[in-house]
Order: sequence, then structure tokens, then C-alpha cells
Amino acid sequence: MRKLKSAGSLSDQAYDVIKNAIINNEIKPLEYLTEEHLAEKLGISRTPIRTALKKLVYEGLAEMESSKQTRVRMISVEEAREYQVLRETLEPLAAKLACFSIDEEQLAFLKDICNQQRESIVEQDFSQFINLDTQFHSYLAEFTNNHKLNEFINSLRTQMQRYLILTNTLQDSASEALQEHLQIIDALERKDPEEATECMANHVKNVSKRFGLTLLK
Repeated sequence: MRKLKSAGSLSDQAYDVIKNAIINNEIKPLEYLTEEHLAEKLGISRTPIRTALKKLVYEGLAEMESSKQTRVRMISVEEAREYQVLRETLEPLAAKLACFSIDEEQLAFLKDICNQQRESIVEQDFSQFINLDTQFHSYLAEFTNNHKLNEFINSLRTQMQRYLILTNTLQDSASEALQEHLQIIDALERKDPEEATECMANHVKNVSKRFGLTLLK
């Protein structure tokens, strides 16, 4: 982990760095997050670390034991299944709403993400593919201009990004996921809310199927 800059909130910076390390599996599930160790790594005092850890516990990325020690939470198959059920409802809604608000610049931005995903497949860089996948869904939710929907979807994506990295099986499904993203973009470009809804619903359900998480018929 990198040393933090003196400018800006140190607790916010610490939170971002630790959160990204957890999501990308640089800090492993059940690994302890000690204030002393993190403070030394990041070159700051323990107080902003303590604040950052409280926020990570609140978000469900970490947990505090009865001994008051904080460690990274596991994500179970059942939890991942529950997250996917929520995504199967919320993300098609996001695609529908985005049809009414998305502009050419935003569409171009999503297309660029897909181009980068294509490159990451060629380079066999599936960690980068997952980061771009999260960006695709997060920015699409942002383009709805519905702040609460964006907040909920981003929270779900954070957890599912962890799950995808931990399962390490994206190599078999990345190309399919990319094609589904392109279908969603096509529907958005044509301003077809029904098609965008259907494409996103199929995409999220296919993600569930590819990772053995199907719950709803």
C-alpha cells in the first residue's frame, strides 16, 4: 500500500486505500486489520485508520470480533446469491432510467470501458477486466441521475467484485460478459427502455448462472 498524501482527509484516503486492497484481494478474507500495521504502511497516525476501519465495518467489508480486533469479512456463496437477487431487480431499472437521461458523451464513455475490457481479455488481465466491469455498472447507475439507486448498486457491486476475484473463474466468461455489455449500450443508444431493461436483466441473470448463483426462475 502506498503512503498517503498530506492534502485531503487522511481518514478518507485511508478508507479508499484499504477498501481497494480488500476488494482486489490484496488483503485476504479473515486477515486482521491492525491499526498499528496500517498506520505504519500508510505513514499516518492511528486515529484516521480507526475512523476508516469503522466505516469498513459499517459497509460490511470488515467485521469487529468480540476481542475488538478488526478483520476482513468473508463473502459466502449465499451472500453472493442474495446480492445477485438484488442486482436482478435494481440494475435493469437502472438501464431503463438511463435511457431517458444518457447523452452522447456518456455513451462514448461506456463504449471506451468496453474497448478497454476487450484489451484486458487479449492481455489475459482479468483483474483489470473486473475493475472495468465494476466501472461499467457503476457509471451506468450514475447516469440515471438517481442518487439512491446509484448508491445501492455501487454497494452491491463492491461485494460482487470481491466475490468474482475470490472465485478466480472470470477467464471462462469474460467474452460473454463483454458482448452483453455491448448489447446494453446498443439499446441505450437507440433510447429503447424496454430493450435496455431486458438486456440488463439477461446480463445479470447470466452472471448468476455463470457463477452458480441462480436463485429466481
